[in-house]
Amino acid sequence: MKNTIKTLFYALLLACPAGAFAEDMYGQLARELTEAGTAVQGKKIAIIPFSYADGRTGATKDGSVISERLTIKMINMHKFEIIERSVLDKVMTELKLQNSGMIDATSAQQLGKVLGVEAIVTGTIVETSGGQIEVNARLIKTETAQAIGASQVTVDKNWIGDASAAPQQPQPEPQAYQQPAYQQPVAQAVPARAAYARGEHEYGFFDVFMGFGAPNMSLEFTNSNSNIRLDNTYTNDLGIKVTSFATSRYFNSVKFAKMATQGTGPLAFRVGGFGKKALGGDFELSYSKCNTKAQTAAWTLNGSDAGNVTFGSNDYATVKTFGMSGDLLIRHAGKVVDPYFGMGLGMSLNSITLPYVKGYTNGSFIRPTEDFGLGFMFRIPIGMRIRIGDKTQLVAEYRYEMNRIAFDRGGVSGESDTIVLSGSKFLVGMGFTF
Repeated sequence: MKNTIKTLFYALLLACPAGAFAEDMYGQLARELTEAGTAVQGKKIAIIPFSYADGRTGATKDGSVISERLTIKMINMHKFEIIERSVLDKVMTELKLQNSGMIDATSAQQLGKVLGVEAIVTGTIVETSGGQIEVNARLIKTETAQAIGASQVTVDKNWIGDASAAPQQPQPEPQAYQQPAYQQPVAQAVPARAAYARGEHEYGFFDVFMGFGAPNMSLEFTNSNSNIRLDNTYTNDLGIKVTSFATSRYFNSVKFAKMATQGTGPLAFRVGGFGKKALGGDFELSYSKCNTKAQTAAWTLNGSDAGNVTFGSNDYATVKTFGMSGDLLIRHAGKVVDPYFGMGLGMSLNSITLPYVKGYTNGSFIRPTEDFGLGFMFRIPIGMRIRIGDKTQLVAEYRYEMNRIAFDRGGVSGESDTIVLSGSKFLVGMGFTF
């Protein structure tokens, strides 16, 4: 019983009509032309009967059948308003245009004005071996006669007529029968697929830029063993003189909140792009440096308010950051300006210098502390890309950025320290599209 069911299943597969594959090819043709025509979607277009590339005359049915099947597919996709065939034929007759795919730039512009269409679908066909026809279609804007999309497929010729209208070769005189010599079968070449057609606002970019702005720095030392020593000298673990302490005291948490900084960067480059619609993205590599300024900052001890502490120099903490990050972008495509916003995530490699803080350096608990920290980056970019040339853009961006860094003063036991850099930056640069 199982063998019988399996046999019937294979028989049904073999019985599928040859036209099914061809229909898939018409669907591919319609889909690729539609994707290329993003700029004219929702507008009127006309589909002109195709003609043979070798210029044969009297063969019109093949081109008409192919264009009619393509028309049905594109109507069902509901992306364009398709001009009726009867209206198209009448106008082409009045304009004394050939009813075929051989339409030049002037003819395309005439059809656009008379029919009120934004684009036309036209093309040529080539008869190949095995009863197949290669279809080469193009989507052309009538205003500029520019081809904005192309597609190439091979379909089965499963209708009657026309192909026999090809020029006939002279038939040789009958000769005595001879046994044909065996020849190795020649593999059929696979038709090359048409090159991908980009949408009007689709492009990749490479940016080089620099940024301005100094983030706030929050610095917290935390030790689970409660052995962060502070006193009324500058020789304690953190290099801070606390005049209210008569003797040394030990803490598990010392935090300085939102200290002002100064520095440079980011200096960066990024690679990205935008698709045919609103979505895009980029990958960025950046370098920046910031250090604390001389200031009076609020601080807490073991989570309780300790008042203010004064830093007399600009170098209590210095952070050099190499960032690797990516953004998801949403833009509004324009003729000259592309405004955008998005969200980005990444990681950072950070060199941390604390000249007055004790840490393990070369195996000794001394100052300065030279440490390395791994960070997590988050940002929200808002900007615009302004076209100033065929392949160049001016890029301006405002972004809020946060970099949270973890370190341990070179490996102090029980230590879990953090630096959080957060704030706004303004970036300017040049973009090069491709």
